[in-house]
Amino acid sequence: MQQRGGAVTLRAAPQHGCCGGTALIPMAEPRVPDDSAGFEVQADEGVTVYRAASLDRGPYQVDLEGFLGWKRLVVEGPVSPRLA
Repeated sequence: MQQRGGAVTLRAAPQHGCCGGTALIPMAEPRVPDDSAGFEVQADEGVTVYRAASLDRGPYQVDLEGFLGWKRLVVEGPVSPRLA
């Protein structure tokens, strides 16, 4: 992350269930958000973390996974209920 600018954004990605209901799944992006309003900011191990206020407080673990050059960020942490 430090080689890619030293910032990660944790945002809420809405996921819809087959029988109704929506949950906010945490998703990580290796960048600063376009608009930091609505994000809480903290530094962790030399990386600036922008967490969407709509997400649970955590804790979250961000890992890099990949196979044969394909890499992606994977987030483990609580799912947040979508509020009306």
